[in-house]
Amino acid sequence: MENSEEAHLLSGRPCMMGVHMADLEKKNQEELERKTREGAEGKAPEDSERGASAEAEQVFVRERILDRKESRRRWVRKGITLFVSAVVFGAVSCLVFVWLKPYAEKWLGEEETPPETAIHLPRDEETEPAPTEAEESEQLPTEPETQTQPTEDIKDVVESAVESYQWNITDYENLYRALGEVAAEVNKGIVTVTTRTPSTDFFDNPIETEGKASGVVWNVTSYEMLILTGYRTQEGESTVEVTFSNGTKSAASVKSADGRTGIAIVSVPLASVDEATREQVRPVPLGNSLEARLGQPVILAGSPKDFVGSVAYGTITYVRTGVQKEDMDVRMIHTDVTTGSQATGFVVNLKGQIIGVVTAETAGTSGAGAIGISDLKSSIERLSNGSSLAYLGIVGQDVTEEISESRQIPRGVYVSDVILEGPAYNAGLQSGDVLVALDDTEILSVNMIEGFLEGRLPEETVTAHVERVGRDGYTAMEYQVTLGGR
Repeated sequence: MENSEEAHLLSGRPCMMGVHMADLEKKNQEELERKTREGAEGKAPEDSERGASAEAEQVFVRERILDRKESRRRWVRKGITLFVSAVVFGAVSCLVFVWLKPYAEKWLGEEETPPETAIHLPRDEETEPAPTEAEESEQLPTEPETQTQPTEDIKDVVESAVESYQWNITDYENLYRALGEVAAEVNKGIVTVTTRTPSTDFFDNPIETEGKASGVVWNVTSYEMLILTGYRTQEGESTVEVTFSNGTKSAASVKSADGRTGIAIVSVPLASVDEATREQVRPVPLGNSLEARLGQPVILAGSPKDFVGSVAYGTITYVRTGVQKEDMDVRMIHTDVTTGSQATGFVVNLKGQIIGVVTAETAGTSGAGAIGISDLKSSIERLSNGSSLAYLGIVGQDVTEEISESRQIPRGVYVSDVILEGPAYNAGLQSGDVLVALDDTEILSVNMIEGFLEGRLPEETVTAHVERVGRDGYTAMEYQVTLGGR
C-alpha cells in the first residue's frame, strides 16, 4: 500500500511541477511584453513607478478636496462664533470704559475734548459816560408855565443837603466796607502763577529760576479754566503751577502768550481742580475801558503791593489815548496808587469788572498805569483759542485827512519807528514811510493794521504798499513782508 501511494505521488509530482513551470513562463512572457511596450513608448521602469505614484497622489488630492468642503463649513462655524464673541466682549468693554472714564479722568487728570465752538469776545465801543446826579437834575423837564414854579431849584436843594450832612466815622467805614466786599469777590478769581525755568549758575551748576505773577480767572469752560496774567514767558520754561486763593495748587500750561504787550493765557484742566475749589472760584468779567473817566474810583487787585491777594483803592487820574505800541495803539489808564517794582495786577471798577491790566512795563511808578482791557480783547480772544499773534513790527501814527492836507502827506499810517530785526525791518521798510495798504486792504489807521493782523498767522507773506518821500515827493513802493510771531 505504501509503495503504491508513493508511486502515485511520484507519478503526480511531475504534473504539478509542469503546471508551475507553465505559469512561471507565462508571467515571464507577460513581463517581457510589458517592458517591450514601455520601451516603445519611451518610458523607463522608473517613470512607470512615478506614474503610479502620481495616480496615487491624485487620488489623495481628490480625497483632500472632499475633506476641504467639510473643513470650510467648520471654519464658517468658527468664524460666526468668533464674531459673536467679539461683539459681546466689545459691548462689555464699552460699558466698562464708560463707567471708569470719570474716575480715570480724576485720577490721571485727563483733559476733556475741547468744544467745537471757539471763544469769542465782542469788541467794545465808546459810549457817553453816565450822567451824575447833578447832571440828571439839570436835565429834568421844566414845569409848564401855567403851574407854580418851585421856590427853590432842585440842584440847590441837593447841594444844600449834602453840605449840611455831617459825615462821621461810620459812613467812612461803610464806604470802605463796600469797597472791601467788591475786592473780596474779585479775589475769588485771583491766582498766583508760578513758573520754573532750569538754568545754570556761574559755576555751571544746575539751578531752577522761579518767577511769580498774579493772574485772574476770566473764563471757565467745560474742560478748562482760562487765566489772564501779565507776565512775559521765557524760553525753556519747564513747569507752570497755579495757586488758587484757598491755597490749592494745580499744574497748568501756557496756552499762548503775547510778547509785545506782556500778557499770556494760562490753562488749568478742569478735571485737575477739586470740587471745593471749583465752587469757590469766581471768574472776573472783562469790562469796557473806553468808558473810563477822570476821578472814577477804582480798585487795584492782584499784586499791586508785590503780594498776590493785596488790594489798593484809588481813583483814575489820567486817561491817555493813542499810546503808540508795536502794530497797535492803546489807551493807558493811570491811577494815584503807587505800585511795587514787581507788581502785576488789574484795575477793577466798582462793578467788579476788569478795565485795565498792569504789566511789568507799567509797574513801579507813582501812579500805576494799565493798558485798557478793551484794546487787549482781540489778543485775549486769540490767545484763549491757542492761536499765535501775527507781528509786523512797526510803530506808527494815523495820518488823518487834516494832517494829510496841511502837511501834504499821503493818507495812511506814518511809520515813526521800525522795530530792529522785525519783519518790516527785514523786508526793507524805513522810518518816515507811510503805510497805505496791506495786500488789497487800505490802511488808514493803526487800528486797521491790528484788524488786518487778526486774520493772519505767523510766517504768512503779505505785500506792504508804502509811500516813501524823496526829492520829487512821495514814490509808491511795495515790499514782501513775512510776518513774525508775537
